Amino acid sequence: MTTPPTTAQEHDPSALRHRLVDQLLAAGHIRTAAVEAALRRVPRHVFAPEVPMRTAYADDIIPTRHTPDGRISSSVSAPWLLAAMLEAARIRPGHRVLEIGSGGYNAALIAELVGPTGQVTTVDIDPDVTDRATRLLAAPGYDRVRVLTADADVAHGYVMPQAA
Repeated sequence: MTTPPTTAQEHDPSALRHRLVDQLLAAGHIRTAAVEAALRRVPRHVFAPEVPMRTAYADDIIPTRHTPDGRISSSVSAPWLLAAMLEAARIRPGHRVLEIGSGGYNAALIAELVGPTGQVTTVDIDPDVTDRATRLLAAPGYDRVRVLTADADVAHGYVMPQAA
């Protein structure tokens, strides 16, 4: 049984992050120590500065960009989904990983998994998304993640840089 958070814990990013990871473990979304450690280390609130701290650590998406008609066009993905994808990908230290669709948070998690000997490149077609990701990744020290603005044509296996 989870104990209710104290008032101080409601605003403490570390406490909220650990509570979220404990929930993901209990639900079976996290199965390995590596994914657990990455989720415990990466400060999700840094990648969602527009929302309150409690919202940043909710197990839900955080919309970061909308189309003119109000539809969500970019978001920080839900932690349960990220945990499941990272577990399925079996990323290990030293791996080189290409992430299609950037936002920063998942790229930071991947950077934790590949470690200092690995490489992470994250790609998005929207320069506003990649500018945001670059800025937010640098703040907690994930500036070794390579962020590209490009059309990632996965069907043909290449990344086409955007024209200037």
